[in-house]
Amino acid sequence: MTKTRAHKRRAKRRVTRRSDDSGQIRFSTRDREFVLEAMTAEQDGDLERALGCLRRTPHRFGSPWAKQVAELVTLGDRAEPWQWARFAVAAGQRWVGVIPSPLAAKIEREICAGAGVTLVAEPGEHPWQMVAEHVAIARMAADVLLFDELMLELFLVRIAPALDSRGGGGRQWASTSARVYELGDIDGIQLRLRDRGTGEWHVVRHLGEAVGLPSDALLLGRILQVPGTPGGVFAGPPVVVDQAAAEQLAGLPDAEPHHLVERCAMLGAAARSGFTYLQAPPDYEEEPAAGVRLLMEQGLDRVAAERFAMVQSLVAMYAVDPGSTPVYAFHAADALADPPVEAEVRRRLVGPSYAALWRALAGASNGLDRERFLSLAAAEPANPQPAR
Repeated sequence: MTKTRAHKRRAKRRVTRRSDDSGQIRFSTRDREFVLEAMTAEQDGDLERALGCLRRTPHRFGSPWAKQVAELVTLGDRAEPWQWARFAVAAGQRWVGVIPSPLAAKIEREICAGAGVTLVAEPGEHPWQMVAEHVAIARMAADVLLFDELMLELFLVRIAPALDSRGGGGRQWASTSARVYELGDIDGIQLRLRDRGTGEWHVVRHLGEAVGLPSDALLLGRILQVPGTPGGVFAGPPVVVDQAAAEQLAGLPDAEPHHLVERCAMLGAAARSGFTYLQAPPDYEEEPAAGVRLLMEQGLDRVAAERFAMVQSLVAMYAVDPGSTPVYAFHAADALADPPVEAEVRRRLVGPSYAALWRALAGASNGLDRERFLSLAAAEPANPQPAR
């Protein structure tokens, strides 16, 4: 079989991966220097320099960090306070993740013990799952340091004052408690949540937290208050937990600060209960479907062809079930973040017959995703030409 460009690109990516095929990207010493420089730049508020550094490391293959920085750079002054709030917390997580602190080491060790995993991801049958588990644990450990141990205030005051005011809250977030929430309804960009401990209802900005979850799923997270409507947003991706873990966590917000080991053990057990909700990444090693193969023959690589085919499916599903618009918007936005996919959509899926769809997806989206959907709604159809 003749090798496609997708095959060649996958082969190139494999060169950067570890020989044990664990799925971990290998970082050279120079890469690590660029990463540290990117962290310093983002703390200074110089996101263009941070993005330039990330693009010179394996992050150029795509990462939530690089995507977040790129979106803020693209939006510029149009970026909203909730985006800066989430970015400030993420930057703080990266900062505490490299601090040589005995407290940080103890917190991560105890959370790992509670979750029943080792401190370092080990190769296994599903390396993606081990990486995802350790990412979730590292984020949880960082949140304990930032919020429960009040290091977020230190970070925003002394390390990254440039990020303090842009989110509209800054130091006021430092003592935000982790709580368990029940899912409510989604209305556009608003997600209703019920605090399982107090029964109080909250409205937060929906950033895909409810997508792919059963209606009885429980979320463990911290809600920040920011300017705008809705005025609440999760500080970072919440952790999905089961009923048993939620019951154990019932007393966590009011737990004594000195019961650190007990708190971390409970958080680790909660994280473990959420591992069953982890979703495997797409597997592109299988033979592509006929429609995908046709798109590849027209010039798209395998990943772009699969993503464009998914957008086509979402367009068809919207016509049948518009009530699932927030789900469609989440998946379409993820696919359209790939430039070749967006280019193909602009060739084939714009014009009067698609405008209402894109406007509906824009109404359920935020930030750059919303702007992209509105741009597609206003786009004029062109003569469809095969991708080159």
